[in-house]
Amino acid sequence: MATQSESSGFTRATMGPVAGLMFLVGSAITVAAIIFPHSPKAEIAGFWAIAAGAAVVAAVLLCLHNRLPAWVYRGVMVLGTLTISLTLYFNGERHGGPAADNEVLYVWIALYSGYFFTRAQVAVQLAIVAAAYAVTLLAVHPGQIGFTRWFITIGMVALAGSLVHVLRRRNDQLLARLFEAVRTDLLTGLVNRQGFDERFEIELERGRRTAQPVALVLADIDGFKELNDRFGHPAGDLALTAVGRLARNAVRGIDTMARIGGDEFAAILPATGADGAYALAERLRDGVPHLRNGYGEPLTMSFGIVEFPLHGDTREALVRAADRALYQAKGLGRNRSVVHLQELDDAALRSVAVS
Repeated sequence: MATQSESSGFTRATMGPVAGLMFLVGSAITVAAIIFPHSPKAEIAGFWAIAAGAAVVAAVLLCLHNRLPAWVYRGVMVLGTLTISLTLYFNGERHGGPAADNEVLYVWIALYSGYFFTRAQVAVQLAIVAAAYAVTLLAVHPGQIGFTRWFITIGMVALAGSLVHVLRRRNDQLLARLFEAVRTDLLTGLVNRQGFDERFEIELERGRRTAQPVALVLADIDGFKELNDRFGHPAGDLALTAVGRLARNAVRGIDTMARIGGDEFAAILPATGADGAYALAERLRDGVPHLRNGYGEPLTMSFGIVEFPLHGDTREALVRAADRALYQAKGLGRNRSVVHLQELDDAALRSVAVS
């Protein structure tokens, strides 16, 4: 689920440019503060150093953001907090000049952290802001109103960061639910064809990296067309729902059970060979007769089984091989499980069926 923002590719690609833009704007604001009328007590050399440093950080973030891991940006926000604190320190208030209200820039840190970081990381960033601002105020000597300034500023910063974080999490949860909804078959609650294709590619890629097998089981309900023709689609829907419930309860948490069209179902079994997939198919086949069709008779199903990379190394090749095995199961009289055998051609299949 996409609530951990740093796990998202979109977020990782966005964190750097946004942080870089923040530092670039901060550098421009600092230069503007030097050029435009300012307190005579302000330490201009310090401001120039801040502007130059912020510009360098901005350039690094904008140019190298694709190479930087997400954790770097937590350090970047700490650097941003220290930069803002330095602008407060150099604004001349500690030499008797007026306060410049630069502390409002801490809100930038809170907004960025609230949007991109986890809850614990947001809390750490807010704590760093609170500590840095407290130390800066002690160095500036704001007098009796120092605590009031600190309390109001940190309250505002904490509220801004928390609100953005809550809104981002809720948005992520909504997007995750929508993502799952468009990949879920409404009738059975199983993964639909789109979700099946996506997850199968993911598991095959994992199998290639880990050199582990991945099994695919294709299945359909025997005589489903006759069932629909005789009793109508509501009876067929009841059969599909019952089979979907049985299938969903039969697989492991790491497996994917899908309805990929009509009365056709598919199971993706990571780290499982053909033998393990055959055992699952047989458990399902044994459980299906306990279900009933529209006129009270037991349902039956046929299963075709293949294994990656034994029977193919692409999704398309494996689906074709599994469909071939399912066809073999139908030709052998239905209500059975068949592991794909390339050498079992149509002639041999017909001779076995006759015998």
